[in-house]
Amino acid sequence: MVQDIHKLLSEGERVTLECKKATKGVPNSLWDTYSAFANTYGGTILLGVVEHMDEQDNTKRFEIVGVEDADKIRKDLWNTVNSREKVNINLLYDDDIQTIDIDGKKIIAINVPRADYTVRPVYINNNLSRGTFKRNHEGDYHCTEQELKMMLRDANEAGNDGLLLEYYTMDDIDIPTLERFRQMFQNLHPEHQWNSAEHKEFLTNFGGYTRDRRTGQEKKD
Repeated sequence: MVQDIHKLLSEGERVTLECKKATKGVPNSLWDTYSAFANTYGGTILLGVVEHMDEQDNTKRFEIVGVEDADKIRKDLWNTVNSREKVNINLLYDDDIQTIDIDGKKIIAINVPRADYTVRPVYINNNLSRGTFKRNHEGDYHCTEQELKMMLRDANEAGNDGLLLEYYTMDDIDIPTLERFRQMFQNLHPEHQWNSAEHKEFLTNFGGYTRDRRTGQEKKD
């Protein structure tokens, strides 16, 4: 992991990497970047790293200063990302936030995945118009009205994929297709607790299989 961080820094801050000093706590600007990464290509946020903007040499441009209380920052991160008052959706799993020790200094690496088009836009502060960001090489920027409309349209055009189908059971599931999907999920999240679940439990956890509480009928998404 330490080698991975050094490799990221040697390549320089770019559209999928953001460094923040964050010595004493979580900066407010982190959530702009969370939204921007989620709505664009995904990316990594490093806390405890200072970027010297006027330095052209990437080997000298980034300084690892560390954070003072990594445990508190991690707790604050989880509390905030799970708060609908700050973020409309939590895309992170347990292994997406890690504390890394580099030469006695602790930094925090946050891996933000790209959000599926069905849940974009990802926005902050309960403000769709002013809290939705995208990423370019110059940093995070507010989405235009046109960009918002495109994301909302794409999400709505998911159409019947989000409907519940009645009178279906596990017998109607194409198991080879499900197994391929589960392998993709495990590759992305090797430590996730859902990997050990039976097929039906996995689909239920994922929101693709449920029981109608009114009729008792089983349904699949």
